[in-house]
Amino acid sequence: MVSKQNIGNAGEYYVASILSARDFVATLTLGRAERYDLLAVNPKGKTMKISVKTRYDSNVESFPLSIKDEKGGSDDMFYAFVKLNDSKKEPDYWIIPSKRVNELLSNSSKIYFSSKKKNGGDRKDAGIRNLWLTPRNAVVSMYPANWTSELNGYYKNTTPLENLV
Repeated sequence: MVSKQNIGNAGEYYVASILSARDFVATLTLGRAERYDLLAVNPKGKTMKISVKTRYDSNVESFPLSIKDEKGGSDDMFYAFVKLNDSKKEPDYWIIPSKRVNELLSNSSKIYFSSKKKNGGDRKDAGIRNLWLTPRNAVVSMYPANWTSELNGYYKNTTPLENLV
């Protein structure tokens, strides 16, 4: 079993390599920055901060985040979500603007915590949030109807990264 630390490191190095291959200058913060893992300068000279979230399994449908990820987004901050696919094939990744992640988490949390449990009781907020790649069942109603097509635009960044900042 691969350690959690190495899974996180693999995602960070992978995103840094993708950025470097696209002529960005990318550096890992090595845990020295609270909200982001990478600093990058795009070919146009603009700086971006990236928080990398990595999962090892190929069958994951969501990425765990926290309540603090509902706020604090900015135009130069992004989340990179990386699926390492059990190291059996090339990783999948999505780079999403932080403001969009904040909005999705905030909206889905409001819906979730305003609903009742099956037994009629109130839900308690433990601060855990999930960004779903493929919402299903009850989670579907918490995401915009066009989420799948929107997510496709972030997949392996069909939008050129240099246009994001």
